Amino acid sequence: MGTAGQLDALERAVRGTLAEGSFEFDGDAAVLRIEGSLVHTAGCFLGFGAGGVVLLLAGAVLSLAGLPDEARWALAPGAGLLAAVACFLLLWRFTPLARLWPDLELRFAERAIVHRRTRIPFGDLRPEHLVWRTGPFFRRLCVRHPSLRKQLAGFSGGEKQQAEEFRRRLWELISAPDLPGVLAHGGGLTPVQRWIIGAAAPYGAVNGFRVDRLGAAPGESAAAADRRTAHDLLRDPWGAYDLEQLLAAANWLVQDGHRADFARDARLAARPPAAREEYGRLLREVDGLIAADRLEPPFVERLIELVRVRYGDEGGAYARLVPALLRDEPGADASEEGAELAHFLHRLFNDRGHAAAELHRLKVLADPALRAGVGRLLIWDYGRALMLYRWGHMVGWLTEEYCWERMLPLAIDIQRRYSSWRDMSACYLQGRLLGSGGGGKAQAEYERLVEELHHEPRSPWNLVPWDLDLTRDWP
Repeated sequence: MGTAGQLDALERAVRGTLAEGSFEFDGDAAVLRIEGSLVHTAGCFLGFGAGGVVLLLAGAVLSLAGLPDEARWALAPGAGLLAAVACFLLLWRFTPLARLWPDLELRFAERAIVHRRTRIPFGDLRPEHLVWRTGPFFRRLCVRHPSLRKQLAGFSGGEKQQAEEFRRRLWELISAPDLPGVLAHGGGLTPVQRWIIGAAAPYGAVNGFRVDRLGAAPGESAAAADRRTAHDLLRDPWGAYDLEQLLAAANWLVQDGHRADFARDARLAARPPAAREEYGRLLREVDGLIAADRLEPPFVERLIELVRVRYGDEGGAYARLVPALLRDEPGADASEEGAELAHFLHRLFNDRGHAAAELHRLKVLADPALRAGVGRLLIWDYGRALMLYRWGHMVGWLTEEYCWERMLPLAIDIQRRYSSWRDMSACYLQGRLLGSGGGGKAQAEYERLVEELHHEPRSPWNLVPWDLDLTRDWP
């Protein structure tokens, strides 16, 4: 799994736990920031608060027992402790007090832990440096290294399972292989098989998978980690929880994929500025109404106008389909236009980032040079389809023979469309730029990784020639 995907999995592992508020996950920058003091401080003040409550109860009992003087000795300190806790919480919430504790950062692009002036390369860490400190109420995970002793996360006593899941995933991130490890040679592939794996190399390597084999990495623990991350990536972002859903996703990538959206957006971006501005205004307006759940009749009118503008000369035909699709009438999506419009409406209603991503693509595609190359982005879809087959094999849903048989025709089609590994990878990066809604910070990481694939001697791009005869060469 790539750093961004692993950070997402780590975030899911702490969701709903006591540790959740201690983390800031930045998948684009590949940084995990940890407020290590938060749980420790909260634990201390929870103890103070509990002590205050006990003293107040004791004072109440003494008062009821007719001992008012003794009761005051309990009531006053109890009230003082509770007041101190309340003041601290208010200061923590509404003042910069929390900033007095510097964050600890796990910088995965730099492969180092950084806290104040201390910097520890990931290569200097071992599993025994991540230790648990268990108390009556909390489980705290700490880093205990000669150069740094710091709390990483705190969980309640009843969150043992989530705590162990967090530690496992955190260590996977720290110990994840760098690119030379991903490119380790020795998977026993034939030249044609190596070419096929090379066509999916950017998507495989950026997610941390070896590019010298079809299946998981060698070794029991490494193979188990690959299977887990393959399952995670199939579920999110691909929504594939079983074989049928995996094959549906792969078929969609092969038949249409994002390149159909790219072509549509390129046509939109080529319109006169006034038409682009009108479409952008309507898209933002409709998206805002959906976000606010304001779907009364004026919304339908704005949506119909949006569809009319989106599809240009064919807008009238598409606009007439909107009411039937909104009512989910049988057969409303049976035609080619209905199916395409249903797909657009589904993303508009269900993907809160879709409108912003499309607006960003329109801005990127304002460059005529990018628009001219939008028809060459097949690799963006095919490269990911090839990786879906690999993941399906890793999790046990697909046989090796089935994968090679399905992947070979895709590789042949890729070879026909491009002139070299360099040409293919340039189009992959352009597809990623558009598919991400503009690139983001992670675009530079993709570009760096692609350059390493070009220059690393063990890369499949340097082990087999681009113009290799792609006919079956395995038994």
